[in-house]
Order: sequence, then structure tokens, then C-alpha cells
Amino acid sequence: MLKTLTLGICLASPFAYADQCPWMPDSRINAAYPDRAPWTAMVGGPGRCKFVCDQRKASSTLSLTQMVKATPQEAEAYVVTVARGMAETYQVKPVNVIGKAGVAMREDSAPNSRMLSLIGHQRNIVVMTQLSFYGGVNEAQQAKAQELTTQTFAIDTGGGLRMP
Repeated sequence: MLKTLTLGICLASPFAYADQCPWMPDSRINAAYPDRAPWTAMVGGPGRCKFVCDQRKASSTLSLTQMVKATPQEAEAYVVTVARGMAETYQVKPVNVIGKAGVAMREDSAPNSRMLSLIGHQRNIVVMTQLSFYGGVNEAQQAKAQELTTQTFAIDTGGGLRMP
């Protein structure tokens, strides 16, 4: 009994002590993807938040990352560079709703591939949204991710995240 209780606490503890995302409440993620709710912030802080779906359901994650570049030109160049690099191994398609250089990147050509990454920019703000859904990310779920990406452009996330 004690071993079972200890194991249960260990398995649950990463999410029991997770940081909340100070700029993107779980409720927005729950509203976007109610079939996988409740969502919990696994990592939360300035510029980046990662969410995980209810542990009793098939594993799904979503992360939002905002980077502030010095100029709009630098932001666009960053998005173009990432898209070109990903095009070597991923299917890359334009998504103008998340910026002039915005793209969606999927791990294969299937419309419901498990992983989807979006990257775009507005002014000098770059936002990258990454989803990994058990069973794949369909077009409706991609549309919701595009909405979250667009919302993240306008949010003060604590700014200036610098990726290594």
C-alpha cells in the first residue's frame, strides 16, 4: 500500500508543482481543445509556456514561445531561417494569418500528423506554437493553434526570451 501511494505521488508530482503560465491561462487552452481538457501548465514563465493534457487521456502537449527581436526585419528573417531549416525534413506550408512569412510545419505529408509547428511574426514579435497530439493534429485543431498564435503576438509575456 505504501509503495502504491509513493508511486502515485511521484507520478503526479511533476504537474502538482508545475508553474502556472502567467500570460496564457489554462482556461484558454481548455476552450481551444476541450476534448483533451483539462490542460495544465507544465512550464510557465516569461516568453514560453508548455501545457500537457489530462493525464488520464492520451498524451498531448502544446507550447507557445514568444521572442522579441530588435526589428521587424530581424523577426521576419528569423522566421524564414527556421522555415528553411525545417523544410529539409518537414513539410512546410505558408500560413499568412500568422504573418507574411508565417508557416506550418508537419513531420510528414499526412494532414493529421502527430506534430505541428507554427512560426510567424508581427512587427518585431516572433511566436512559435508547437503541438504534439496523440492521434494527430487535424485542420480544425491547427486553426485553433493559429488563433492562439495570433493572440500571443499581442500579449506581454514578460518579453525578450532568447533561445540558446
